[in-house]
Amino acid sequence: MFWGTPATYVVGLDVGTTKVCTLIARLLPDGWDAVSFASVRSRGVQRATVVDLEEAANAVAESLDRAEQTGGVEIQSVWVGITGHHIKAHPVTATLTLPDEETHITTDHLNELQRRARQPHLRDDQLILHLLPRQFVINGVGGIRRPLGLAAREIRLQGLVVTADASFARSLMACVRKAGVEVAGMVLEPLAAGEAVLTESEKELGTVVMDIGGGTTDVAVFLDGALVDTFALPVGGNHVTRDLAIGLRTPLEEAERLKINYGSALPQKVGDETVEVLELGQGKPRPVAKRALAEIIEARMRELFELAAERLERGGWHSLLAGGIVLTGGGSLLDGVTELAQEVFGLPVRIGEPMTAPGSPHELRNPMYATLVGLVLHALQHHRTTAEPTPSWRRWWHRLLQRVKNLWR
Repeated sequence: MFWGTPATYVVGLDVGTTKVCTLIARLLPDGWDAVSFASVRSRGVQRATVVDLEEAANAVAESLDRAEQTGGVEIQSVWVGITGHHIKAHPVTATLTLPDEETHITTDHLNELQRRARQPHLRDDQLILHLLPRQFVINGVGGIRRPLGLAAREIRLQGLVVTADASFARSLMACVRKAGVEVAGMVLEPLAAGEAVLTESEKELGTVVMDIGGGTTDVAVFLDGALVDTFALPVGGNHVTRDLAIGLRTPLEEAERLKINYGSALPQKVGDETVEVLELGQGKPRPVAKRALAEIIEARMRELFELAAERLERGGWHSLLAGGIVLTGGGSLLDGVTELAQEVFGLPVRIGEPMTAPGSPHELRNPMYATLVGLVLHALQHHRTTAEPTPSWRRWWHRLLQRVKNLWR
């Protein structure tokens, strides 16, 4: 381990339904580089919710340990992603009139605006994840991004407050702490994914990020350079797998293999070939047309895109999306998914690969790691040091016990 190093490290932790990923990054004067990366199979998590604390903590500890061993850095705290149906987006407006003797906007004024914007959402059952300003309006003139120091009589903040159910957030934090590390911060996952896959122009012009995970699909709307709406849909890649398992009467593991190796969301473009499918409870495989697989996949993916399109239309966003749709997450890797999305949304669609640092592992460019890379990018903006000089003895002892348990497993 490297102790006493002056380097600034940040760690992103993505606790998903299908995988738990850790990325250790080092802050450089002109950017960042990836120190180590690890991904393990998730346990104890369903639809972005911790349902078995012990199993989930063991999976987190395993991912952290692998990243530590590869990078030679002791992880003390992490930036963890959070999502789920409990996430709510609240448009907010807060106004402040400056006293007669104060004519220029100060940091105190901006802090007071933020306090007023947060105040209605400070409830015991809710946790405020983010306050994201969209613009400031000074003396009736809008479109201002950086108001500090400007002359004003009245200043108004317009933005978005993102909240999470406090009990869900506490369960996730308990899981991470049980794995032996502290939570440096919690970040909305689709916000992180957007940071990793969108250009500044796309954020300005109006673009939707759809992060298709295993248990849920996270949707984020960016406009005027800011997040303006977000929601989660109860459909993900695991639902496609389950549909295949039921429709083809095959085990879930076999259904996942078929989806990855032969799946397509466009039945009309699949030929007449067949594939061998292991039937549930039978000893030998049977031939199934690839088109049958594609029809099952297409039905579920069309449902997902139609749910998202309906929600975007209801929010009044569809006509403002000059940047179109960016698909990311593991579900975006299905063959034909881009063409199907274009048909449903009637907008340009592309696959979003995370923008990684030079020299990063090639596998990090995979869309399934967009959230993980985005967590690191978000953390680096805050310049949080996660490699402390020496850990407390309690934390050291806790991590040792977790490692022994993982080795025993």
